[in-house]
Amino acid sequence: MSSACAICRRAHRDQGDAHRTACDRCEHRIRGWLREIPRQLPLLRASLALDGGPAQGRSAGRAHSPLPLRGDVLNLLGPAAPGTVTDHHGDQSGTLPVLAQVYAWASTIADARGRDLPPFRPGADYTRYIAANLPYACTRPWIVDLFTEIGEVVHTARAITRTEPRRRPKDAPCPSCSAFALVSEDWQPYVECATCGLLLTHDEYAAHHQTVMPPLYRTALRLAVHQATQTTRKDEPA
Repeated sequence: MSSACAICRRAHRDQGDAHRTACDRCEHRIRGWLREIPRQLPLLRASLALDGGPAQGRSAGRAHSPLPLRGDVLNLLGPAAPGTVTDHHGDQSGTLPVLAQVYAWASTIADARGRDLPPFRPGADYTRYIAANLPYACTRPWIVDLFTEIGEVVHTARAITRTEPRRRPKDAPCPSCSAFALVSEDWQPYVECATCGLLLTHDEYAAHHQTVMPPLYRTALRLAVHQATQTTRKDEPA
């Protein structure tokens, strides 16, 4: 049975007896973000210092020199009490700290499944816990909030650390829609078609490339030779 993904609105097919709220494509996008978060944390710590050095001495009207650290980075790295992730009343100012977001979503998943959250170390263990339970989370209506909030914290971190992932176009056409729109992106485990949304593992793309590209190269070579021959004939004297 097909239904629309609650995140990207693309049609997708449910798997087995479980009705999926989110599609495979959006699930794998979340997985990429969860792998990226532990890599962003040391980069955020390295970005704490202000670009310019602290002012020399004391400025007028100040009892102390200004703190030579970035407040937005401190906010992302700071601790937070466990609790509900979604801010229904708009009381939260700015993005929640990274580890608070991760811990809260791990707790949400554990509560929804009627389980105790294991006492992990803060950080990568909780991102792995969320990733391991994503097939379940993708059947829940709150997967949209998880997608939005985890995505927001990753994009905020990228803007600070200046590590926007690169998107690289691939040579081979999409095996589903034939468009030359396959791209790979840093931290994402799949090659994605920007036209139809197809996902290929890197091994699947390599096999596809090996199958389709040699005939395309031969066709391109024949066309080039034919065009060169036609041009030569036109240049010959009558």
